[in-house]
Amino acid sequence: MPLACTPIIVRQHGKARKATLVSLLILAGVAVAFWFTHESDNQTLEYRPPEPQVNVRQAVSDQQLQAATPNLTDHKNYVGSQACAKCHQQEHQSWHSSYHRTMTQIASPETIKADFDGREMKLGNTTYKIYRKGDEFWVRSHDPAWEVRQLPTEIRNHPNPQMADKRIVMITGSHKMHMFWMSWKHSDEQPELSELDNNSLWLFPWVYMIEQKKWIPYEDSFIADPQFGRPPTVWNQSCIACHAVAGQPQYQPSDDPFSIEFHSNIADFGISCEACHGPGKPHIEKHQDLLDANINVELSGIADNTIINPDRLDKERQAQVCGQCHSLFESSHPESFLADGLDYQPGNDLLANRKMIHHKDTDPSLLYYNMFWNDGTMRIGGREYPGLVQSKCYTHGEMTCLSCHSMHSMQEPSKQLGLNMNTDQACIQCHKEPEYTTDLIRHTHHQVDSEGSRCLNCHMPHTSYALMRGIRSHRIDSPKIRSSQKNEKPNACNLCHLDKTLQWTADNLTQWYGHPTIKLNDQNQNVAASLVWLLQGNAVQRTLAAWHMSWQPTFETSATDWRVPFMIQLLNDNYAATRYVTSQSLMKLPEYQIVQEGEPFYEFISPAPERVAIQQALMDSWNRKMGELPISNPQLLFLPNANSELDSDTLLRLIQNRDNTSILMSE
Repeated sequence: MPLACTPIIVRQHGKARKATLVSLLILAGVAVAFWFTHESDNQTLEYRPPEPQVNVRQAVSDQQLQAATPNLTDHKNYVGSQACAKCHQQEHQSWHSSYHRTMTQIASPETIKADFDGREMKLGNTTYKIYRKGDEFWVRSHDPAWEVRQLPTEIRNHPNPQMADKRIVMITGSHKMHMFWMSWKHSDEQPELSELDNNSLWLFPWVYMIEQKKWIPYEDSFIADPQFGRPPTVWNQSCIACHAVAGQPQYQPSDDPFSIEFHSNIADFGISCEACHGPGKPHIEKHQDLLDANINVELSGIADNTIINPDRLDKERQAQVCGQCHSLFESSHPESFLADGLDYQPGNDLLANRKMIHHKDTDPSLLYYNMFWNDGTMRIGGREYPGLVQSKCYTHGEMTCLSCHSMHSMQEPSKQLGLNMNTDQACIQCHKEPEYTTDLIRHTHHQVDSEGSRCLNCHMPHTSYALMRGIRSHRIDSPKIRSSQKNEKPNACNLCHLDKTLQWTADNLTQWYGHPTIKLNDQNQNVAASLVWLLQGNAVQRTLAAWHMSWQPTFETSATDWRVPFMIQLLNDNYAATRYVTSQSLMKLPEYQIVQEGEPFYEFISPAPERVAIQQALMDSWNRKMGELPISNPQLLFLPNANSELDSDTLLRLIQNRDNTSILMSE
């Protein structure tokens, strides 16, 4: 799910200038795990001559779609997934059911889940419209040729935006949200263009939340300080490297600083076979020769040097196959990328053509700084590779992505975990000592059947963020408490025990595991850590704390009756994504259902005065309907009088001391 990663037009001092195409290229990641496993070694397949690759655009009679979307070509020995299907039917079927396949698709009634029902959607001074013409999907939106000339901060509230009716020709996204791409040049006034013409794709600035069946503004779907506005976003530059196979942007330079023209090529839409196994043409040609000689081909486990099986690679190269997209990096050759794309192929050294970005490489004034906690842990979902390679399971063991994730034997497509890899089996397949298996209580100090004894909850807590939710960190480590620092990563204990303080956790870690004794400041001794993060933390801490307020395991560890009044404080947060996550989390709390009944409907993109009015109405409702709850817990900011009276002084102090660091989380 990409944020506009590196715009073609960069602006300085309020003016547009032509990019030299930037020395860095942040490539877009996705939240769905990008892993796969190997085929059975002792399998005999009947090979049949592959049919020519099916060109999706040739199969579509719609000339406008053909001209507007990237060209499917067999460049650099790539041949497309259909060529693999003829012999590897089972593997092709498992891939076909994955969300990798659907990461980029041609717009059609079969692929679009949203209702283009003629509705109008107002944002700032602009009224957008979504509608259909038969099987075609259309929008009324800012004209891309106009929008690219505006400053990102001026677009939303521009007094006189220039509008155009544009056709949606392609979508990206999988099971959580869809993003929609307009043809840069095709419109009602210019319906037909040569196939060789500009196939640049410009983002429609609304995304569709599939599960919630809700449209939300694009720039509000990220943890992004509103001062950054709406960055211009072109698929051919921001998404092509990871949301398609063998993408070649083919950027066309121009003397016009606002010109955006690409003649892009790809080998496949979405993330298909050759993204993981490398170009397939040599493999097909070799086995075609065997078939022509009437030789039965047996997959005996002997490596075939014409194709890459990631499972047979060494640990480093195996993880790099996933890391080609699930990482944060700069291209070593950004200008050549804009012509021919990235030159990495599975099995090669990923680090030969790109530089991985780590916390030590960042500066508080740069975008990268926002991607990490202060201990160096990546906190963006979809960038799991840096977390893995920091983990002792990798550095001191043999763990790679394939230890838990699978493409061809996944248990379900959402996380693409292998069989039983959503259980403790993921860890005890390696950690076979009795304290992790038969004597678990001695290790966890929790009951065996409790969430506190689940390996993932302690060692891979939800301290990453993507797609409007918490994501499990892939830096596998153990809970620890340090002296309170700015931008501190939330620890697993307090993300589950929402009603406990940091000092409580530190004391238990000392008693149970011999951690050094530490005495924290008064606030962390006396106020629950979840409330410190929720009310005083930076935008990422606030958002993750709000998400955890409706994480089901916490309903057993720390009740729910106290949470609503504190979450209401975030309904007018400066960050739209924080407001959205909070409102979605609130709706899952039984107490909120009582408080909200009969009150105005809250909409996270409403103007601030409306949000404030609803906040006040909800707090008044809380006081009326829940004021007699027998809550008396100073750590949860309820005064010790057993009638749920809030400690308003401490609450206000937390909010006034909030960490207002400006944050842009580029997913």
